[in-house]
Amino acid sequence: MIPAYWYAPLPSFLWQVVLHSSIMGIVFYAWARHVGLPSGRSKRRLLGLLLVLPLLTAAIPGRAGLEFRERLAWLDSGRVLAVPLGAGIRVYHVILLVALLMIALTVWQELLPALRRPRTSPAGVPEGLARFARSLTGWERCEVVMSPSADIVLATGGWPRRPRLMVSRGALGQLTEDELAIVVRHENAHWQAGRWVRSHALFLVRLLQCYNPVALWSFREYCLEVEIGCDAEAVSGRDRRLLAGTLLRIYEATDRRDVATRGALRKRVDVLLDGPGPDDTLPVATIGIASAILLAILPWVV
Repeated sequence: MIPAYWYAPLPSFLWQVVLHSSIMGIVFYAWARHVGLPSGRSKRRLLGLLLVLPLLTAAIPGRAGLEFRERLAWLDSGRVLAVPLGAGIRVYHVILLVALLMIALTVWQELLPALRRPRTSPAGVPEGLARFARSLTGWERCEVVMSPSADIVLATGGWPRRPRLMVSRGALGQLTEDELAIVVRHENAHWQAGRWVRSHALFLVRLLQCYNPVALWSFREYCLEVEIGCDAEAVSGRDRRLLAGTLLRIYEATDRRDVATRGALRKRVDVLLDGPGPDDTLPVATIGIASAILLAILPWVV
């Protein structure tokens, strides 16, 4: 049997978020595979919905009671969660263990790096680089700082009205002027077309689901798709091979044990070299209809 606390409002909501996002993830993944969905706006929309919609379907009240589960629900997951696995362990014990591991992984890989500020200083920043950065759209007040790292690192921070561009000493020493310029254009693209706001909003949604492995996967995939979109904007009207070559150099310098980072870099290079594809494969109306169907069905799964 499942302990009574599992059916309390908060635990029931948290579990249904995982359950609904898992079902929705399978549906969206199969759909994307069926239509051969490439990187682009449609894929970002699906990933964003995968983060948000389960919070809505799981929050619908009146579905935690025994009467709803036994008489009205199309599927009561409690029967699956109570299946014994041996040695007194049931399926719900495994679910709890996975949730704890996801929380620890979120703190270690996402929260701690976000709170850890690298040592930076505006001293030594080439005047030409600072002038070029401030000439880009929306970066008129951009603060350019330098990191002492010997690796090739460029990153942005701050707020829309006061962005900050961090460039490592290794990037200045190893990249040509053209390579540095196109990477800076890529970083600037993160601040265009509402990308900064959407990414930070979805990051907060992701933190609310820090226990949910589907949310971890979908947010990372969303971030990769944003990187690919920024790559496309940075190379628009320019030689795509320039940025692809720079990413390959970063790929080769990345620790082989960092499989996730190397995989993301490899995919970005592949997309760049393959050339631009259709950005809106799935019409907004089609995605909206699919979302409405899931919103109508998932609340009956508890």
